[in-house]
Amino acid sequence: MSAKKPTSKDIAFWRLEQIKEALCDDITPQERGKILHRVSRTPVLWPSGQTKPVTEATAYRWIASHIEGGFDALKPKRRSDLGVTRIQLPGEVIAEALRKLTEDPGISLTFLLAVLRPMFPTVQIPRSTLYQRLVIHPDYLRIKWLKRYSKRRTRFVARAPHHIWQTDAKGPARVTLTDGSILTFHVLSILDDATRAVLVAIVSLHANLGAAVRVFRAAVTRWGLADKLYADRASIFDSHSFRMGLALLGDHRILSRPNNPEARGKIEAYHRTLGMWFFDRLAKQVVIDLGHLQQLLDGVIYGLYQPHKHRGIKVPPAVALAGRVSTRIVPPTRLVEAFRQERRLKTHPKTGEIELGGITYLVPDELRGQRLTFLLDPPGEVPPMVQHPISGKSLALRRAAIKPSDLEDNPNTIEPAPRWGHGNLQAIYDNWQGRRRPLAEPGFGLPEIYTLLAEASGRFVPQSDAEAALIQDAYRDIGPLPQAATQNALRAIAKELGPRRPVKTYLDALIQRARETSNKQRT
Repeated sequence: MSAKKPTSKDIAFWRLEQIKEALCDDITPQERGKILHRVSRTPVLWPSGQTKPVTEATAYRWIASHIEGGFDALKPKRRSDLGVTRIQLPGEVIAEALRKLTEDPGISLTFLLAVLRPMFPTVQIPRSTLYQRLVIHPDYLRIKWLKRYSKRRTRFVARAPHHIWQTDAKGPARVTLTDGSILTFHVLSILDDATRAVLVAIVSLHANLGAAVRVFRAAVTRWGLADKLYADRASIFDSHSFRMGLALLGDHRILSRPNNPEARGKIEAYHRTLGMWFFDRLAKQVVIDLGHLQQLLDGVIYGLYQPHKHRGIKVPPAVALAGRVSTRIVPPTRLVEAFRQERRLKTHPKTGEIELGGITYLVPDELRGQRLTFLLDPPGEVPPMVQHPISGKSLALRRAAIKPSDLEDNPNTIEPAPRWGHGNLQAIYDNWQGRRRPLAEPGFGLPEIYTLLAEASGRFVPQSDAEAALIQDAYRDIGPLPQAATQNALRAIAKELGPRRPVKTYLDALIQRARETSNKQRT
């Protein structure tokens, strides 16, 4: 006779027994920690029949629940999906997950889910179910999932969105492009301190003043001005031009000590996530060019990082930010003027030429040979200007035509190559953009559909070009389909409808089932 299954009250009593020694009011946190450390090293018999120790994290969680809700809070929580019919996870999903893990053992469960869901759009893949199916698989034992931190971080937190921004650059990193060249790049980001949301993240060839100004302008243009900006003492953020621009806009530059990354823990933690989900994955991703790299970064940021629950704030950054913008709005022209650099240069006395940013310009004829003040835009997004020495007006400069093609904005314009490359990062970007790229299972397509329809109808399929076109058009609308599910569906349809029916009858029934399954998974 089997033992009686313990009730929730029995489990609560058992949990209370394990932590009662640490619940005394007169003990210090240090003493409580020593007690729980001793408890976590002693195996005990659980109500489920297992013999294992109670971990410190579990004991602390039970203590917090008891303090908050008393004895009832120690009872096991009722499943939220109790009574709901649960669909078994197909074996194809587990096989594909193991294949992805074999190719790249360093990917996390969150990243793996983001890759698998676009590949199986009609299958609901719960996170817990996928993990439970994976951990019992023999091939999963070599995968390391848990990463422990040596100590808990303590840090300040802004009181509201856009009160404090944090900015930093990560790099340099290298990636091999499809043409064989090696691209060295940096990623500059601006993080909202209160919500951990990434406001702007750009890929730049150089971590210089121009890139710092460009990412700051993009953030202000979209979200408005923050009250304060927190950055390290790197030269790009500590330069006079950047600090003067912040001062003119009224964005306070928080004092920061050099070589003190612990004080900027939020953006450093974000960089670790970015390294795990983006930089470490580039080795197995096909990259076309710098623009394609920016697309892949956007896919990771806005398709994976922003909607993922942040363990520090307990909600996704996108939910915490909720699209809120700052009340301090600045016109784009003021953003340009705030960061202009002044340079005193002498023009050519005969031609009036001056080289600025690798481009040759011409000053007005009356200013040739004079030492003038030029206004330069660090990112180079706005053409340079020259101040008239008498009136003080800012005058536009004309580019010198060394050759006719220099006057063209895009000489010899060539249609760029499609920015798509095979890899997990591309799949995440496509899913974020709502582009599901069809991917058939190996060895399953139209020829196999013909065979299944022939078995259902009891005759050769297709009998004509018109029938073949009918099947192909229907499969184009609903395909590609999973092999096992399609075989089972067509056999069930054949059993329900019987043989010798028109092929269109079987096709209509298959289309109806495919759409019902798709709608059920969406809801």
